[in-house]
Amino acid sequence: MRLAFFGLVAAGIAGFAAYDQYDKKTNFQRVNAHVSTVTEQCYLEKVERGILSKTTSTSDMLRCELAELLTREHPKWQGYEIKHKIEIQFAFISPVDGATHTSSLRMSAFPDGRALRMGDVFQVLASKTKADKTRQV
Repeated sequence: MRLAFFGLVAAGIAGFAAYDQYDKKTNFQRVNAHVSTVTEQCYLEKVERGILSKTTSTSDMLRCELAELLTREHPKWQGYEIKHKIEIQFAFISPVDGATHTSSLRMSAFPDGRALRMGDVFQVLASKTKADKTRQV
């Protein structure tokens, strides 16, 4: 019975992943996006696991430099992990109408691990049917 349950869950996950890849290939096209603004904030998070419980403690949003300083220097925040919240606003040319549109993506890490700044160009997936819809590659 357990094996059947885990098999069903695995099949569901595999099906969702396959549909996601199909959707990306069929309904979206890679385009260049020109970064207009980048907002990077951080917060501190600590997960404590007990026998029957799990407690997650987080801080408010901070400048990333301050978060790094706190985890190194302040006794209260030592042992906390730094988490990023990045919002990138960009302009792209839509394959639907050939016009320039703006959009934004929120992520926890920069694409390809390299920081983006205003004026940089990176790849996004633009919808082939909806002019202002984008996805991360």
